[in-house]
Amino acid sequence: MLKRDDLITFIKDRKYYDGSEIILWGNVKNTRRAFVVLIFNQTGLLTLPITPSGKIEGSILITEHHEIRSVRFKKGILSYKLIVDSVTYDVPPFHVNKIMIGYKPQQEELARLLNKYS
Repeated sequence: MLKRDDLITFIKDRKYYDGSEIILWGNVKNTRRAFVVLIFNQTGLLTLPITPSGKIEGSILITEHHEIRSVRFKKGILSYKLIVDSVTYDVPPFHVNKIMIGYKPQQEELARLLNKYS
């Protein structure tokens, strides 16, 4: 599994890093991909597609800050449903686990995002 430092390096190389990143692992139901990495920062929401083998592969989907109407959470037993309402296009709901094995910062990052959008 990719570590936070690997993800930061990846977005730095593509000039999306600004130091305010909140990084979460999630998934989208009914997709071929195992996971996506959700990165919230001053740009908006960056969605990195992750292969089942744990590599970033495919296009980065960017929902810019001014395109985001709202970010909402629906609490489940072990996860949250993260709903991003965009002005531009339909963003599928993401399922974000409270704890992610192999990614220690998940719980802390989720708490930061919940505080920001609650």
